[in-house]
Amino acid sequence: MRNAVVRACAVAALALPIGLSAQSRVFIMKLGNDTVGLERVVKTGNKIEGVVVRHIPANSVLKYSLVLAKDGHVESYEQGSYRADGTPNPANAQTGAAAVGLKMTFVGDTVMRDVPTNGQPAVRRGPAPKGTLPAISGSWFAYELQVAAARKYGKAYTMSFAANATAPVSPDIRIITRDSAEIVNQGFRIGVKTRRDMLEHGDASLTTQKLDVTLTKDVDVATIASAWAAAAGAAGPAAPTNTPDSVIATIGSAHVRILYSRPAKRGRELWGKLVPFDTTWRLGADYATQLKTDADLNIGGTKIAAGTYTLWLLPSQGQSFLLVNTKLLDPRDTTRRLWGTEWDPANDIARIEVQKHMNLPTEEERFHIYIENGMLMMHWGNSGYGVSIKAN
Repeated sequence: MRNAVVRACAVAALALPIGLSAQSRVFIMKLGNDTVGLERVVKTGNKIEGVVVRHIPANSVLKYSLVLAKDGHVESYEQGSYRADGTPNPANAQTGAAAVGLKMTFVGDTVMRDVPTNGQPAVRRGPAPKGTLPAISGSWFAYELQVAAARKYGKAYTMSFAANATAPVSPDIRIITRDSAEIVNQGFRIGVKTRRDMLEHGDASLTTQKLDVTLTKDVDVATIASAWAAAAGAAGPAAPTNTPDSVIATIGSAHVRILYSRPAKRGRELWGKLVPFDTTWRLGADYATQLKTDADLNIGGTKIAAGTYTLWLLPSQGQSFLLVNTKLLDPRDTTRRLWGTEWDPANDIARIEVQKHMNLPTEEERFHIYIENGMLMMHWGNSGYGVSIKAN
């Protein structure tokens, strides 16, 4: 019922065409069958105004505006974070920085950032090489600008409002053809298709976000944001992208616990597509899947000593493997569990063959790990993998 309410509200709002032109565009962000966000961009003279609305994983509204110089570089930029009813979000709880009134001004090779902190004005200065752009969180229009800057200057730069951002960073932008490019971030590739330097399609299927972004008719984005907020108020927040879960079992004398997160199918093709073959997968979502046992186990004929490990899957059209790894903590912050993109093969202690399960009688919308009848099951959709598990 919850999803039906959201879809009905979104469809009703999307049925309010205003007309598409080069001056007003809307990007629709989809995760499988679900629309998770929209971005509307309107250009009037040398001013561009945009709004990014999301309802998964939570309702949010970001409004921004840019003023362009005659040569196309950004002269000034402002942004604010709002609730769906138009009221500003509270100040950042950790830094005290305001949610609205954030401004950048570009003069020559310098950028000045106005970031009110604890209710007091504060200005930070930094370098701004040619091609420097404001970093706009969750914006696909920002990717359009970055690719255009890379084409024009050979390299693009972005500057954020973060207090620790003392200088702009240069995203890894790889121009492929006249109308296509890739943006590579920490090894993940975002595909961008443009026409006359304007974004037509964005492909984040090879990232952890898995978004597909298309250009659509202009719509009343404020109505959609209100509809999503109303649906959340009536039926609770939208289903999260991933849900944390655990498996607790007693196997012989061993007390076993598996911590993992469950992504949803959302109408997507899974094995070999969303989860690519011949690529190590985090066996879920978000943090790396973690196994803890207080006694030795035998998994698929391999002894796993008592301890705590991370589990990974290497699926293939042929033989597939469960990988057992000793790396547990984020190397950049050892107070946090290891993130699921941080697999290090040097820490693998076991590579265990798993059985492929096809055409299962139960369709699993969310990835599911469970232990049943002496088997460790890893199922999603109507197929998956399994391997024997018992006391050693």
